[in-house]
Amino acid sequence: MAKRDNCIILLVDAPEAGKINPELKTAFGPERAVHINGDLLSSAYRLAKSFSEAIVILSYEKTPKHPDLTWLDQEDPGFLEVKNRTWEERAQDAFQLAFFTGAKKAVLLNHLSPDVKKEWLHQAFDAVNDKTVAVGPNQDGSFCLLGMTQQNARILETHGFSVGKSAENLSERAKKNKLSVFSTPETYSVASEENLLKWMESKEGLPPLFHQPEPAHAPAEHKKHHKRHSRSGEIPVQPPPEKPPL
Repeated sequence: MAKRDNCIILLVDAPEAGKINPELKTAFGPERAVHINGDLLSSAYRLAKSFSEAIVILSYEKTPKHPDLTWLDQEDPGFLEVKNRTWEERAQDAFQLAFFTGAKKAVLLNHLSPDVKKEWLHQAFDAVNDKTVAVGPNQDGSFCLLGMTQQNARILETHGFSVGKSAENLSERAKKNKLSVFSTPETYSVASEENLLKWMESKEGLPPLFHQPEPAHAPAEHKKHHKRHSRSGEIPVQPPPEKPPL
């Protein structure tokens, strides 16, 4: 794979109750949902960042309390700035930016599906072409990932592609457009206590779900880097891997 040809998209929510997925707030309550959503986002971001064969686009609506993404990554990865856009509009904008800046294939990750494997990303990028889209199903009918090229991005043009049994709906839309569908293994979405427990039990060394919110003035050692102000359409630049000690 050529890294510049592939793009991973992640829609990021500020760690504030007013920005969190309503489904999570219903399942866990506003305050708890903020912490759970933050841990899920951190998990998805680590996966995307560790995938060396693709660039990463982060879609984010900044807030007065969280004007950048240093709460997600101290290196401040930059983001595609959005404002007052729905989840579906943000996804469409991010796909458009990915293709406009030269990516040939793009995969959108659903951060509520924490068990997505790096191998599945490889499979999705390998399978996607102008005649094939990749759809990863969750047990509840939603999707864990969605991959496509610019040629078949038309399956996102109809409103409502992200709601209900979205994996099935997207697959049907693809077939109606005479496209093949590659499916990754089925996984689950953390939208219930049962699936939250499943995720916690499946991972070692998870960040705490109930940590205290980060203080407004972080310790000095966390701010040694120079913050970069994001610009609309900015592509995050990942730092080179650290050299192993001699």
